Amino acid sequence: MKGIVIIIILMLIIVSGPMSAFAATTATQGATVSIASVLSVEIDATAGATAFGAGTIPWTSVTPGSNLVYPTGGHITGKSDVGIILKNNTTLTSWQLKMQQVSANGLNGKIKFYLAQPTMNGSATNGTLAYPTPAAGADWPVIPAAATTVYTSGTADKTNVPYGTYCGFSYALDPAGLLTGTAYTGTITYTITTTP
Repeated sequence: MKGIVIIIILMLIIVSGPMSAFAATTATQGATVSIASVLSVEIDATAGATAFGAGTIPWTSVTPGSNLVYPTGGHITGKSDVGIILKNNTTLTSWQLKMQQVSANGLNGKIKFYLAQPTMNGSATNGTLAYPTPAAGADWPVIPAAATTVYTSGTADKTNVPYGTYCGFSYALDPAGLLTGTAYTGTITYTITTTP
């Protein structure tokens, strides 16, 4: 009789052991995503990406009254003077880049700009330049004194996050009418907007 009892106990251990090894537990966790509207403009301050980054654009050794148009020293590097990155994640409308230059002491109408077709991920966009890229040797347009559209997004870069649309600007100075011994200052403003 003692032999039978021992066998029954061993059978219970074998049957109950493997069943608990196949049991599973589950944990759950909630996930939420909040997508904010992005409409932003920033200056590319990446070291070495542009000649001046977010710093001041300088002109030195200028001959006042000259009819020559002076590019900045940045053109020697083969880089844009300043890079502007524009981002939008909505699909409702196109957006525009507006710019203006303001000076309190006579620099208005003296700074000119060059903007080639903007790029996104290294490829040219299909947006519209309000001032077509000047041909080689042609005069550059003057930065407007009031906020004025210089670029309107196309279908390819209307929605362009996370990398954005890149606008590389180069600048030149028309010194005609400027006076020797005078320090001139001005501010260039870049604005992204959905209002033409």
